[in-house]
Amino acid sequence: MSVRYNIFQILAATPRHDDKVSIPPKTLSGFEYRGHVFWDTEIFILPLLTFTQPTLARNLLTYRYHTLPGARRKAQSMGYKGAMFAWESATTGDEVTPQWVPDPNGKLVRIWCGDLEIHINADIAYAIWKYWQHTGDNQWMCDYGAEIILDTAVFWQSRVTWNQKRQKYDILNVIGPDENHEQVDNNAFTNVMVKWHLHTVGVLWEWLTTNYPEKALELAMKLDIVPQRLENFAFIADNIYLNHDQKTGLIEQFDGFYDLEQINFDDYEPRTKSMQAVLGVEETQATQILKQPDVLMLFYLLRDRFDLKTISANWDYYTPRTDHVYGSSLGPAINAIIACDLNQPSLAYTHFMRAALVDLDNVRGNATQGIHAASAGAVWQAVVFGFAGIRITENGIVANPNLPSHWKRLKFRLKWQNRWYQVDLNANQGDENNEIEISPLSSTTSISATSQTSSQTSPSGASNSIPGIIFDLDGVITDTSEFHYLAWKKLADEQGIPFDREANEALRGVPRRESLMGILNGRPATEEQIQEMMERKNNYYVELMQTITPQDLLPGVADFLEQLQAAGIKIALGSSSKNARTVIERLGIADKFMAIADGYSVVKSKPAPDLFLFAAEKLGVSPDNCIVVEDATAGIEAGLAAGMKVIGLGPNERVGKAHVVLPNLEGVTWNYLQQCLANYNQQIERIKINCQ
Repeated sequence: MSVRYNIFQILAATPRHDDKVSIPPKTLSGFEYRGHVFWDTEIFILPLLTFTQPTLARNLLTYRYHTLPGARRKAQSMGYKGAMFAWESATTGDEVTPQWVPDPNGKLVRIWCGDLEIHINADIAYAIWKYWQHTGDNQWMCDYGAEIILDTAVFWQSRVTWNQKRQKYDILNVIGPDENHEQVDNNAFTNVMVKWHLHTVGVLWEWLTTNYPEKALELAMKLDIVPQRLENFAFIADNIYLNHDQKTGLIEQFDGFYDLEQINFDDYEPRTKSMQAVLGVEETQATQILKQPDVLMLFYLLRDRFDLKTISANWDYYTPRTDHVYGSSLGPAINAIIACDLNQPSLAYTHFMRAALVDLDNVRGNATQGIHAASAGAVWQAVVFGFAGIRITENGIVANPNLPSHWKRLKFRLKWQNRWYQVDLNANQGDENNEIEISPLSSTTSISATSQTSSQTSPSGASNSIPGIIFDLDGVITDTSEFHYLAWKKLADEQGIPFDREANEALRGVPRRESLMGILNGRPATEEQIQEMMERKNNYYVELMQTITPQDLLPGVADFLEQLQAAGIKIALGSSSKNARTVIERLGIADKFMAIADGYSVVKSKPAPDLFLFAAEKLGVSPDNCIVVEDATAGIEAGLAAGMKVIGLGPNERVGKAHVVLPNLEGVTWNYLQQCLANYNQQIERIKINCQ
């Protein structure tokens, strides 16, 4: 239950129709941090969405793209180049971290995070890279992600300092994730993440210049990405300083950490607050007390780059120095994952429960300030990447389970490379050497790590040229027109207005307000009365909609959606209904859609093309590479105006302007539809192909 509770908190706070906002660390449940956005979103929350609802993950990452101008202003104001993301971000991306806050005694304390907690640049680049690796969303990487990764790398080039004595690059005066220690030099987490970031730029640039040369040229001009700069990135990455004792495996968290005073936590028990609150800020900084262990966090994010000896040595060293219960809420779930890697499931479960119950049991005594969003996201990660031992390899998904002794079974689904995988593990699979390969739910096609296009091809080759399909809802996927008719009929009867099925036919595909104005037919009504009648009709419709089940899918729809998904085709919903999402959820097909454009998405409804253009943008597909499936005249006109191929379902007199006309989707296959489109002669304007 606690796992589901934490997942719910993330899903409830995730923006579905807006890529200009993100998730604050207290979600929408409290005013702590004033709704500002931290690294919590990219590192702790995003993996859940990337592997289950990638469209929503993309929204959150696109928010960072919209805040790039603010990141550039911050870098410039501090004397650096490139983009320096705000530690606390809001609408514009400018830094909004307060510089001074009062302590419990009213004394003003300087907050350095906005100036020095610069690892967020690498955190965002890391999240973008992982999203791309796991989804294969090439178009988004080209349009948005590449620019972020490149310009934040430019910042690092201006931020590092060459140490002549040891012939290495230092990164001085920073704060790592462990905020108990401020203004430190060569924080291990920051330095290694920068090393990863700058090495990654080389791989990204090679991909971009090969696959999107025009975009590469555009960014080269905009960001001054020249060969010498790329060589410098690689040189810095190869020469960033890290105090890693190869003999013992220990990595020093920052310069001078070993010289700090070691504290015995038992001397301060029992307690109900953090060690920093007990000792004071300056006093804690002089000790080895960790708010969270930076080096162990590094092992989680870059877990394939460190051997077991190194992980074990640092676990033994840093774990007893960490304030697990009252330090950072971000740490326990990550510690659970590392403990699983070290084959210590019982200890992992102890850490896991600290995270899982942080709000439900008010473990830290601050639940009244709001939900701990980062911990909630990390709980999911602890289950999936810790106890289930999920790894993403070159060949796909594998599991190396290490379940707690009292867990009998663990089952969940992941979406990787646009394919669903079901993981179903039991207690008998807990052998530490037992690596289990996870197969996709449908194995009819193979998808590469950098493309969402199916390896299957059709005779017409349209699978490559038409990678996106946008479906209308009513009359195409299901028939809720009867519900709309009954709701409008009830409203019309209450208003004493004649209304029958023939009059209802004129409302097919027409938005709610326009439909109401058609029913009123010139009868006077104030704006307040119009709003009330629209709300009343919608309430009637929603009440009727509660009876919808998967059995209400129109014939052929389920099979056709399965074929499209197996072929790697991106699928979107383009409906004027503001209840569209609820309908497809009740139909049991919400997981088939990468994007949803509904009545909340645009101002101008069909027959304007805006709704379909919005859907295409969300899919990352150009309009001329999209197919629209519609059953209404207004929808056909909208699809044509958007420059898309249009499939009309229904009689010629209603949908005859479509490129292809079909009675419905029953018996329709992807190959058949491609053949219909291949037969369409684009030399002749508006030829209709009747494939009935």
